[in-house]
Amino acid sequence: MDKLKQVMVVDDDPISNTIVRKLSEYTGFAEEVVCFISAVDGLDFLQKAIENNQDLPSLLFLDIQMPIVNGWDFLERLGKTKQLNPFYELPIYMLTSSSEQSDINKAKQYKLVTDYIVKPLSAEQLRDIKKKHLPVLTDD
Repeated sequence: MDKLKQVMVVDDDPISNTIVRKLSEYTGFAEEVVCFISAVDGLDFLQKAIENNQDLPSLLFLDIQMPIVNGWDFLERLGKTKQLNPFYELPIYMLTSSSEQSDINKAKQYKLVTDYIVKPLSAEQLRDIKKKHLPVLTDD
């Protein structure tokens, strides 16, 4: 089965990042998983990709609760970037431990957010996400 090319994870918890990597390997989700424990580093990565005319990741998993720049700040900064259009093609999944309805409602207000997932991420969820984002293969 085909895989997404590259998936990006922005989460300050190394264990969560390892879980996404391992689940990706187990399910054949992505060819590559790049993780950032700092939202600033994640934003820099995306900015450099645009500046160098490189492909953006296939999708992004973003935590909310992070020091210095949290997930909401990340979304705000991403939305204010001068080269905004490429980001609208980047599906962002909030992957967080918060099950607060106020956070879920807030996520829905962002055009950039595709869905909201409460940790832990499961293999079944990854399979469903992959089905949504891989082109449909037809038998000719």
